[in-house]
Amino acid sequence: MGELGILLFLSPFQHRAPETAVRLAQAAVHEGHRVTVFFLGDGVYNTSRALADANPDSVVRRFADLPPDVRLVNCTTCARARGLVDAALVPRAENGTLEDLSDLLLSADRFVTMTQEG
Repeated sequence: MGELGILLFLSPFQHRAPETAVRLAQAAVHEGHRVTVFFLGDGVYNTSRALADANPDSVVRRFADLPPDVRLVNCTTCARARGLVDAALVPRAENGTLEDLSDLLLSADRFVTMTQEG
């Protein structure tokens, strides 16, 4: 099957896009696709271990609970500016580089960008 890339700029607090990204990733994996979610800007909060632990019903927990074949990658610069060093991330999330994003853009059969709503 193919590869789906999802770029998420939005935090888990004020937007519905993170929930949409989780559901899209689940559906794509269910159909046999590989999925990578790349987080930029406030989107990196979707990988915060503290937020996932604070609310087990949150979208952050849902990202953490995605199947192991969904790759969760943060922009390192964005994550570190917000205090999200490697130890502060949900399991399987990693801090990556813009080179990782470039590789994803080149390898993905489909690429979805989720930015500011409305």
